[in-house]
Order: sequence, then structure tokens, then C-alpha cells
Amino acid sequence: MLIISLLIGKLIIFLTRFLNIGGGSAAPGYYALKIYPGLTKKLVSQIPQNIIITGTNGKTTTSRLVAHFLKTQNIKVIKNSTGSNLERGIASSLIKAASFSGKISAEIGIWEVDEAAFNTVIKKIKPNLIVFLNVFRDQLDRYGEVDSVINKWCDSLKTLNQDALIIVNGDDQNLLKLRSCYKGKIETFGLENYKIKDESLVKVREKGDLDLEAKEIKINGLKGTDFTVSEGLKVSLPLPGIYHIYDFLAAFALGFNLNLEVNKMINSLESYKVAFGRVEKLTINGKKVYIFLIKNPTGASQIFEAVEGEMQPEDTLLFALNDNFADGKDVSWIWDAEFERIQNLELRIKNYASGIRAHDMAVRLKYAGFETENIVLEPNPGKAFNKALKDLEGRLFIFPTYTAMLELQKILARKGHKKKYWEEEG
Repeated sequence: MLIISLLIGKLIIFLTRFLNIGGGSAAPGYYALKIYPGLTKKLVSQIPQNIIITGTNGKTTTSRLVAHFLKTQNIKVIKNSTGSNLERGIASSLIKAASFSGKISAEIGIWEVDEAAFNTVIKKIKPNLIVFLNVFRDQLDRYGEVDSVINKWCDSLKTLNQDALIIVNGDDQNLLKLRSCYKGKIETFGLENYKIKDESLVKVREKGDLDLEAKEIKINGLKGTDFTVSEGLKVSLPLPGIYHIYDFLAAFALGFNLNLEVNKMINSLESYKVAFGRVEKLTINGKKVYIFLIKNPTGASQIFEAVEGEMQPEDTLLFALNDNFADGKDVSWIWDAEFERIQNLELRIKNYASGIRAHDMAVRLKYAGFETENIVLEPNPGKAFNKALKDLEGRLFIFPTYTAMLELQKILARKGHKKKYWEEEG
């Protein structure tokens, strides 16, 4: 059954790409698992070391960073690089990498895993290292409240082999509850003078007990951040926002525990390329375009904080809100996201409200203080993008939810502005 499922999966990958209807990041695994449910466990067991990265925000960036560190030190990696983080996405990546006889040659597997899928996937992957990045409210219709997510993670950790290393964001007070569920080794990372209280990152004075800590933090707007780690090692991270420092620390901790050379990891940041839609920067017709994925209140607010104060009078904002399954059917989260941070009446910036729930977005912008005459309602993200680009005088900032981001990626690839997302290195 393994061989048949592999053949079906590989055929689907070929067809979806040949017909230009997707990258084969989920469907191959979905159908192959229908044929042979043990496919993931069978293939992943051949990989000497496996890493699981989970949490509400930052999974794709963290997995991409650690993969970058490993590849620049000549270690062969396999990962679900397109961000499809259910078991079907992992299975699809394994199918693509496997030979027709089912052989996998990677040295390390890096698997970003959905918060809910973690509890079933962990039993099949049996990881050597696990990273818990954070836990916030996200898609309540799928996950439930934060306490529910933590309790299920706890139950899963109690069944885990205690030889595995757990790496936890020590600034997230909810994640620290996992210490009582796992008797093996746990390491923590975090930021000097910062703690996550409830669901907000707040600056505090007390000093935490962390195994890895970022200090002397300097925020450089959209260019990124500078800080020091370990024995005063200086890091220039080409990703803006405090939240991306956590992603780096998680990846750095993984690399350190995999015995990578520390200085090479830090120096390799000069050649790091962001994942599609995650603070992606493009130049189109001589104009700068930024794409920031938003999908829950905390993540959106952190992004708005990063770009706050960066807006100029000639800039344009495009918001694309969808409510497909991958986005979450409940869009009420937009009322908890701090859109007010990027509202500035003095700038009179034009704002496009787009996506399946464009009307909901337009209402949210109105109540955030955006002037209604500066809000353009255009439900079709492609048309909204074309209109915004046509009239653009300054920079275009795009804030899409997940499936809206994929729509925009297809448009950009079709117009030749970037590669198809599955062709990008990562």
C-alpha cells in the first residue's frame, strides 16, 4: 500500500503543478493517507532527527530560519516548507522527497505543526526536539480557548519519550504550565525585560530565569532589529518587530542543540530570505510592496506595532479578510486586533477593504478611526491589488489573511513579479 500511495501522491503533485492549480502542498498527502494511513509514520521513521515546531504565531518563520541555519552548514533537511501544517502537509513533503520505493535520505526533518494537529502528529513523528513558540486565541471554532490548547498539549507530552528536548518561550506564562506535564529536559528562551501576560507583550523590570535571552534590543523600523545573545554575540535580524526576535531565538536554540556553529548561524542571516507573505518585500513597477500575513488578534496587533509610525502620506493600505476553513470561519477576532495603531487621520492614507468579508473589514476600519471617504470597498483581492498599484504614489502595505495571501501570491506569480510559492527556496 505504501508504494501505491506514493505513486498517487507524486501524480497529484505533478498534475497540480502542471495545471497550475496549486503547489501540491496538501492534496497529495490527503489522498495518500486515505490509501495508507501509516504513511507519515513509515517515512518519517527513516529520518535520524525530527523537530516539531508549534504555536499560534511564528511557525513558518521559525522553521524557515532553522532550515536556513542547517542548510548553510551543509546538513540535508526536509520540511513542510509551504506552511501546510496539518498531517496532510507533512505527508505531502515526505511524498515529494521519497523515492518511488519509499526511501528518504534527509538528515533532519523540520515540521511546523498546527496547534490542534500536534496532538495526533506527535505520536507518528516521535520528535527529538519540540519548540513551543506561544499560545494565543486563534480560530476559536477549531481550537477553543487557550487553556484547552494547553491542557491537550500537556496530555500529549505525558506520553512522550523523556529523551526528547522541549524548548519553550519562557516569556509566555501559559506555556510555562507545560513544565508540570513533562519530566524530561526543558529549556527556555525570551527577551530581556519583556514578558507575555495573558495575550499581550508587556515591558517589565524583573529579570527572568532563561536559558537563552535577547538583550540590548534596538528596533530599526522595517529594516529589522539588533540585539545580543549568549556571550554578547551581536545579531542583526532582517525582520521587523519584537515578535520575530522570538522566532530567531527558537531557531537559534534548535541550532545550538544540534551542535551548529554559532557564529555561522548569525552570519548566515545576511543571506536569509523571508517566507512568502511573512514580511515579504517586493518591488513592482518601481514601487515597494510589503505583505504581512494577519490571522489572529495578537499576531495582527504585533504586526501593526511593527509598522506603526512607518506610514507616510503617499502610502496605501490593503486589507484582505477571508473566512475560509484555513482562515477560521469566525472573523470576530478583527475587533480585538489593534487596527487603531496604524490609523492616522493626518496622513489621509487610502485604504482598501477586500476579501470575502470585505464589508466586515470596512466596518472595522471605520470604527478604528479611518475616515470613510478614504476606505475603498473591493471584495476581489486581485482587483483591489490592481487598483491600489495603479494609483500608488508611495508604498503599498498588504495585510491579508491566509487564503487571501495565497490568492495574491498566485496573482504576483502570474504577472511575473515573483516565483510560485512552491518554487521558492525554504
